[in-house]
Amino acid sequence: MSGDTGRSSVSRPRKLARAVVGPGPLRALKDLLYELYTAADAPSLDQIAAAISKDDTLIGAPSRDTIRRCITDRDIPAQQGDTVAIAVVLAGRAGWDTTDVASRSADLWIQARLADPPPGKPLGEVNDPFALEVHHAINADLLGAGRALPALPAYVERDHDVRLRSVVEAAAAGASQLVVLTGGSSTGKTRACWEVLQCLPKGWRLWHPYDPTRPEAALAAIENLEPHTAVWLNEAQHYLLTTTDLGERLAAKLRTLLSDRGRAPVLVLGTMWPEYWHTLTAPPEPPAQDLHAQARVLLTGHDLPVPHAFTGTDLRALATRAGDDPRLAYAANHAESGAITQYLAGAPALLERYRTATDGARALIEAAMDARRLGHGPALPLALLEQAAVGYLTDTQWDLLDEDWLEQALAYTAAPLRGARGPLTRIRPHRGDPPPPQPLYRLADYLEQHGRTARRAIRASAALWNALTDHAAPAHCLALAQRAEKIDGLVEVALRLYTAAWDAGSSQAPWLAANMLAEDGQVDAALLWYERATGRDHGMMGADGAFRGAELLADSGRLEEALPWYGRAAAAGYRDALAVAVGRLSDEGRLEEALAWFERTVANGEPRAWVTAAGQLSRRGRLAEARAWHIRAADAGHVGTMLELGSHADRQGDTKQARNWYTRAADAGHGGAVLSLGLLAQRDGDTKTARAWYEQAAELGSASAMYHLGVLAQREDDTTGARAWYEQAAELGSASAMYHLGVLAQREDDTTGARAWYEQAARGGNARAMLNLGRLAREQGDNETATTWFARAAGTGDPHAKFSLGVLTHHDGDVESARAWYTRAADAGHAKAAEALEGLGPPPN
Repeated sequence: MSGDTGRSSVSRPRKLARAVVGPGPLRALKDLLYELYTAADAPSLDQIAAAISKDDTLIGAPSRDTIRRCITDRDIPAQQGDTVAIAVVLAGRAGWDTTDVASRSADLWIQARLADPPPGKPLGEVNDPFALEVHHAINADLLGAGRALPALPAYVERDHDVRLRSVVEAAAAGASQLVVLTGGSSTGKTRACWEVLQCLPKGWRLWHPYDPTRPEAALAAIENLEPHTAVWLNEAQHYLLTTTDLGERLAAKLRTLLSDRGRAPVLVLGTMWPEYWHTLTAPPEPPAQDLHAQARVLLTGHDLPVPHAFTGTDLRALATRAGDDPRLAYAANHAESGAITQYLAGAPALLERYRTATDGARALIEAAMDARRLGHGPALPLALLEQAAVGYLTDTQWDLLDEDWLEQALAYTAAPLRGARGPLTRIRPHRGDPPPPQPLYRLADYLEQHGRTARRAIRASAALWNALTDHAAPAHCLALAQRAEKIDGLVEVALRLYTAAWDAGSSQAPWLAANMLAEDGQVDAALLWYERATGRDHGMMGADGAFRGAELLADSGRLEEALPWYGRAAAAGYRDALAVAVGRLSDEGRLEEALAWFERTVANGEPRAWVTAAGQLSRRGRLAEARAWHIRAADAGHVGTMLELGSHADRQGDTKQARNWYTRAADAGHGGAVLSLGLLAQRDGDTKTARAWYEQAAELGSASAMYHLGVLAQREDDTTGARAWYEQAAELGSASAMYHLGVLAQREDDTTGARAWYEQAARGGNARAMLNLGRLAREQGDNETATTWFARAAGTGDPHAKFSLGVLTHHDGDVESARAWYTRAADAGHAKAAEALEGLGPPPN
């Protein structure tokens, strides 16, 4: 008997994978080749090569490996002829127009060749760590090494490197990844990123956008990014924490990039100080504007903290590597508190240079430290530093300075030390960029961080504040003004800075200035700034400015002046402005004027004003007029008023009028009105109509309606239907429904289920559930728990719970307590309580 199953013994070759290429003509070429290959029923490489060799009209003669690379690799095919030959053969097998395909593939090959290269450069060509902003280490020449050493010290791997490597390996495996190393200055964040690049396989690119500015460069080219690209965002706050919307726009683009499977995999490597991380990821406190929503979503969950110092395990690894590199040995011997990377980067030398500086140089450094911690940007104008430095010198120190003290101090602070930049160095523009209007200087990162900590409690000098108001960059005046106001309480200084921010176009400045002056009691000055706010912004911000001006005047007892401001706010779209004005007038007893403003409010499209007017009239006993205003509001479509009018009629016994108002509110979609119609029908004994209304209210999400439907079903002995309605109501939080579910469970002898439902109902305040929990506990002989539940129920006024407490205390022999509980139960209407009292006999004299 043959074992042949009828299947061919020749296996079909595995289908080739599609090339993953970034947007552009190369992707179009690769997509065309793969579409042809798929349409041709995925022939084998041998079949394609054989077909090409048989066609003498084709120029190309690619090998099997060349055919595979042309279809699947993301590189441009080396030969146009090979590309066209593959395309033509596949088109013939697929039944496509071979002439058209030949022309298209040839044109796309040329376009791909002429296209600009994708962002970045091949990783194999990236060999300068300092171009990627890795810190220079301490100068090896000072150590007398006696031999040439690599540019970077030997690397000591720590725990965060292991975690970082796993992220990079995931990217290499095909999944786009983002990781941001967070830590203080010179903790080794950038060096760790440099080291982990070695884990990326051949074919990856590295893109480091920075020209003309970091966010501008990134936004300009991110759309053209190709798969297998590492994005280098060192000091990522410079990309994402911007004074304009550039940072948010870039964050949104990065989110799109990371989620785009067509451009995967990409790896985004970033570094950031913790304080900047907190600024970008912490939700704003209401009502503050959310300035970093995109950045927060992008970053959250992708931070990798880098320790400030080497720990015991790290120090042991350092000792092992120190024999290979004298710089490590020197750092191990001299670094304080395990701050190895900071020492290697020259940070301690920076501190030493600062602490031993001449008077003039020290004054410049401390002025720079304070300007940065107060909120100025990293580019510090020389004029600012020169003017501020005077406030950091005593009269004697100032008198002893040489005429060229500034030049001497700048030379001192700019001199490099141990392979690192000096404490305060001039910022040179990039080649081809115009020079700034005046020289700009930057404080070393480590000194900036040191200043934030060491000088946190030191009050900035008046000379510094004056220098900031005279020379601060306009982009930073708003932040400086808020610091001057909120932290230092310098109203006049803050006002000058707010003015500078306003002159530079800030829409927030007049707001903040006005609020500050208002809190300071400078009403008229605050009004001028609110005028500015309303004048520049005619939208809701302007409306809010007019409203705040009105409130400020009214609070100052200047209601007549406030009224036009309320009107302006209303005209600009502030919805409650007229209603607030009415309230102010009413509070002063000017009700007739208030009613006239109510009419204006209604004309402004706010029927709620009729409701407010009705309330004002009711409080003054003018009930008929109040009802007329209520009816006007209801007729204008105020649904809540319809419901209130229905409730009022119901309380007065006017069922017909109540049903009329409830029906109007129900027609307007008010679920509470639909429920009320059901309750009216049930009260009238019309169960069928009540059920219809309840079902309509249940569709609108009314838990109470679902509960009442359960009650109706239970009365008709439809336990299944009742349970279904109760469960729906319970899911929406109905404690009454939970109680009834407990009753159903108890009837089915499911004590555990009953107790669970009763406990949920009790948490919702249901007294009957508390009572039943007490009864269950008493049945099990747990009088202590029973007493607790009965007491909770009695606290809600339940007479049965009071009676049960009397029974329990009587059983325990505490006759007087029992007498007290029976008396309370009798007073609450419990029928058996009076008999129980008689059974106790007369109270003792």
